[in-house]
Amino acid sequence: MNVWDYLESLKSRWRLIVLTALTVLAAVAVWTWQSPRTYTASATLLFDLQQADPVAAKGGGSASKASTVLGTQAEIIRSGIVAQRVAAQLGYDKKPELVAAYRASGTHGLGLREWIGRRLLGPLEVVTTRNTNVLAVNYKGGDPDVAARLATAFAEAYVQTQLQLRIDPARVYSQWFESQITDARDRLEVAQRRLSSFQQQRGLVGAGRFDIEQAQLSELSQQMTSAQAELAQAQARANTSVGTSSSTQQSGVVQGLDSQIAGKSAELQQLRQTLGPNHPLVAAGRAELGELQSRRSQAVGNAVSAVRTDSAAAASREASLRGLVAAQRERVLRLANAQDEMSVLQRDVDTARTAYDAVTGRLNEMRLQSEIPQTNVSVLDRATAPTLPSSPDVGLRLLLGILGGLFFGMIIALFLEWRRPKVRTVDGFEAATGVAVLADLTRGSINLGFGGKGATA
Repeated sequence: MNVWDYLESLKSRWRLIVLTALTVLAAVAVWTWQSPRTYTASATLLFDLQQADPVAAKGGGSASKASTVLGTQAEIIRSGIVAQRVAAQLGYDKKPELVAAYRASGTHGLGLREWIGRRLLGPLEVVTTRNTNVLAVNYKGGDPDVAARLATAFAEAYVQTQLQLRIDPARVYSQWFESQITDARDRLEVAQRRLSSFQQQRGLVGAGRFDIEQAQLSELSQQMTSAQAELAQAQARANTSVGTSSSTQQSGVVQGLDSQIAGKSAELQQLRQTLGPNHPLVAAGRAELGELQSRRSQAVGNAVSAVRTDSAAAASREASLRGLVAAQRERVLRLANAQDEMSVLQRDVDTARTAYDAVTGRLNEMRLQSEIPQTNVSVLDRATAPTLPSSPDVGLRLLLGILGGLFFGMIIALFLEWRRPKVRTVDGFEAATGVAVLADLTRGSINLGFGGKGATA
């Protein structure tokens, strides 16, 4: 038999094929009708991945990929802690039938809520929506209301768990920072006491003490320089001869006496020329001139004594200033050393204060974080009881039933044809009898016996 014979056999046995297909379809319909209905309820969660932590430090971290974040959160939803929270919220741990089933199971090492939670996780399915920040929490069950209630309970329990996962570590850190802040405060107080004690011992109380002492040293140095210049000038005046002493020449008394002596000398010279050297007026003039010269010598001596006195006073002032500068320089050097030691103590105080401020800041941050009432996830849609079952798929089953029935009917028809073949075509007749067919009256054509299948007229 060739392919055309089998096709003709299928055409002739179409009733058998249709009957088989209807039978299979009826069986599938009965099976679908008897199958338990499964309803799928879905709740959705929205994640705000761009929301920044209101108390976290700026620049403290880098954003993670959305796929990684959603995958992690999906695993948390499927975790036992969320399932146990659902069991507690819905009161499943208090239902007598579940308690009895737990006791009958003989499970050891698992608590009642953990055992119930593991059973609740079976029908749970968490689906990540592509290119979105939405997670779908699907729950399957025979009762649509129960499935909707469980899907919503898992979504809400996850939000509460997520908040707890953020708050609990913050509270632990807050307690730890509270224990550390006392030590930080004690270290700061000790450092401040050491600095204050050192300042009092070294006389460094007051801001800018070292600068003040250094300014005083600079001022004394300037005064000593001026005193040295004055001393040099005084010594120069004191070391000159009496006649050439500038101080003596500049004295008003000496200059007046010089003027009187010059006038008296001129007058005496004129008297000598007119009256003669032995005249009483000439003798009186000589006596007055001698008196003036004696007075001038006394005035010059007084001026020289004043110059020497000024030189001695300048030397004494210069020596005094030199001693003050030396003492001030030594004090500045001591203060410089003390300033270095005080800088070390001040750095200890600054370090302790920085540590204390850091601990205080982190403590306040952890306290705020432990009191945050929400996270970056929220329930977008609560699950509602589905009206149509998700399983079984009636349309798909019926389609597969009719296709399977047709295929099964064709197999039966071909099998029967193979067991009891019949001549249904010209080629089949020629193959079975070995006699050429001259004409096929069913087709209204004449086979001439030569040229093969195509030789018809």
